[in-house]
Amino acid sequence: MKWYIKFLDCIFVSIAIVDFYDSLVLYPSFFIPALSHYVPVLRFINLPVTIFAVLMAVVGPIVWHRREKKGKVDSSLLHAWFTGIIRYWLAVEIFNYGFAKVFGTQFAASYFRGDSVWNSLSGYDLTWNYFSYSYAMSCIIAGVQIVGSGLLLFRRTTLSGVILLLPVMVNIVLIDTFYSIAGGALMNAILFTLGLTYLLLLQWKAIADFFKRSRPSMPVIHLGGLKNLLRLVVVGYAFAFIFFISKTKAPSDLAGKWKVDQLIRNGDTTKANDWLTDSLSWKNIYLEDYGRFTFSPNPYFVESARATIGLYHYEEPKKRIRFVINRPNLPPDTVYAAVNMTGPGHMQWRISDRKNTVSLKLTKMRNDLHH
Repeated sequence: MKWYIKFLDCIFVSIAIVDFYDSLVLYPSFFIPALSHYVPVLRFINLPVTIFAVLMAVVGPIVWHRREKKGKVDSSLLHAWFTGIIRYWLAVEIFNYGFAKVFGTQFAASYFRGDSVWNSLSGYDLTWNYFSYSYAMSCIIAGVQIVGSGLLLFRRTTLSGVILLLPVMVNIVLIDTFYSIAGGALMNAILFTLGLTYLLLLQWKAIADFFKRSRPSMPVIHLGGLKNLLRLVVVGYAFAFIFFISKTKAPSDLAGKWKVDQLIRNGDTTKANDWLTDSLSWKNIYLEDYGRFTFSPNPYFVESARATIGLYHYEEPKKRIRFVINRPNLPPDTVYAAVNMTGPGHMQWRISDRKNTVSLKLTKMRNDLHH
C-alpha cells in the first residue's frame, strides 16, 4: 500500500470522526430538549475526540506503515474499512444538506430579506434569497445530493455517487467562496469536495482505462482538413460575436445611476414630493451598460410598476440618446434626448415630443454594486 494512501486515509478518517461526533451527537443536542442539559458534557467530550482524531492523523500512518512491514496488518482490508468510513461520513453529511432543502430548513424564505434592498444584503443573504425563490429548484439540488449520498453507501456504486455529487460540491465551494458564505459552511463544502475527490482518485486507473477503451459507435465522417477549419469557425464565431456585442457597451461617462437634480416639464419645475403621486416626476435615472434604461420616481428603490422602462442608444455624432419606451398593451414609444455634458459626472437633457418638453439636470451617483 502506497504511503500517501495511508496518510490520506488517516487524514479523512480523522476528519470523519470529529464530524460524525459533531453532527450526530453534539449538534442535535442543541435542538432536542431532552438532550439540552447534556450539552456541557458533550462539549467537553468533543475535546478528547478532537485530540484522538489529531493523533490518529499524525501517528496513524506511521503505525500502519510499521505494522505492514512486520506483516501484522492486512492493508487492503484496513484500507477498505477506512474508505468505508469516509463514504459513510460523506453520505451522512450530504444527506443532511439534501433533506434540509426538502423540508425547508435550508433556503427558507426570509421576511426581512424580502423587504430589503438587494445591494444592502450580504453575499449570504443574496444567495439564500436567490435559492429560496424556487422550491422546485431546491428540491432538484436536494434530489441529486440525496441520490448521490445513497450511492456512496454501496461499494459498487461509490464511483457513480462521486461523479454525481462532485460537480454539485465544487459549485457550492465556489458560491461559498465568492459570495462570502460563513466560514463553517465553506469549510464543510471544501472538506466534502476533497473527500469526494479522494474517492474519485482512488478509482483513477479504472476511469483512465474506461476512457482509453471507449470509442464512439458512430461511423467516422471524413472531411480532411475541413473538419479542423469548421472547429475553428465554431470557436471563432462565438468569440467574434460576443466580442462585437461587448463593444456596444455604452460610454462609461454615460452609463450609471443618475440623480435628477432638477426636472422641468412644460415650464413647470417639479416639487420635492411630486413623485409620490406623479410617476413621471423622476428622481433617479439608471442607464445600464448594454442599453436598458429605467426612470424611477421613487428616490429610495425602483418600483417596477411605476417606473418608465425600455431601451436606449447613444448617438454620439448627434449628441443625443434615443429612448424606446415599453408601454403595456401598446406599441413602444420613441423619444430623443439632446445631451449636454456640463462637466465630469454632470449632464443636462432636453426631451421633446409632440406633447411635452422636459429639461433635466443630472448628477452621477457613486456605483454601489457589489462585485
